[in-house]
Amino acid sequence: MTRYCLTAALLCAFGAGAALAGTTWDQPGEGTGISTSSVNQIAEGHMVMQISSSYENVEMEEAEHPMNGAAGPCFGAVEVASGEVEGGGICAFTDGAGEKVVLHWDAEGMDQSGALTGSWTLSGGSGPWADAKGGGSFSSLTDPETGKFVNTITSNVTMP
Repeated sequence: MTRYCLTAALLCAFGAGAALAGTTWDQPGEGTGISTSSVNQIAEGHMVMQISSSYENVEMEEAEHPMNGAAGPCFGAVEVASGEVEGGGICAFTDGAGEKVVLHWDAEGMDQSGALTGSWTLSGGSGPWADAKGGGSFSSLTDPETGKFVNTITSNVTMP
């Protein structure tokens, strides 16, 4: 099996301003950056990965989306055993206005390309992110040669 270093460095650094208050954003996007993983082979078809990713940019379908223009770290751990995937982590991002946002990601599977798939949820932050609600899904694939990843996401984010 071709093994890809997986990143769950999910999601986003967000650029939310007061003009976005009371708006729900429901659209896809893509995050890119660099990921490193430490793979511990347990047995044939069983491994545990420690993942650390740094988002360089999140680009959403619309430039006004509060998650557009992202950067920040994500980290976590994933276990793959007999085709089952379990694990998760946390991300701490800074949006374009300098506000912080925290989200949690849960690994739920792996697709045929080797991309880690799952869901993510906002859990708070500073400024407008303190009361923001939302989450979505992700599919994150890392090139094992370069460490570069592409994380395709869906989002449903409501700014208070």
